[in-house]
Amino acid sequence: VLIKQEIQRKSGYAIQADEEQLRVQLDTIQCELNAPTQFKGRLNELMSQIRMQNHFGAVKSEERYYIDADLLREIKQHLKQQQEGLTHLISIIKDDLEDIKLVEHGLNETIHIRGGVFS
Repeated sequence: VLIKQEIQRKSGYAIQADEEQLRVQLDTIQCELNAPTQFKGRLNELMSQIRMQNHFGAVKSEERYYIDADLLREIKQHLKQQQEGLTHLISIIKDDLEDIKLVEHGLNETIHIRGGVFS
């Protein structure tokens, strides 16, 4: 609010000497910051190095996991046994489903025959 009031109060007046000095100082600081050998350039260089380290760190972290051949064989064998077990369970469920359908069919025939006897 104070800034807006000050802007309205000073609108139409020429820039004062101290304001001009502040503007020159700000321009100088801006030029220093944007100079390639100064802070902005150094910051960009540091950011680039950080990105490279993160990239190489990610590559190194991928390389640190190694599974030897024996362990890999054990994992494959375990997964094969799991798959065979699931296949066997699926076969049992299919057989049970056929049995349930047979029982339902027998019940429907019994109800149909009894229904015909009482009609």
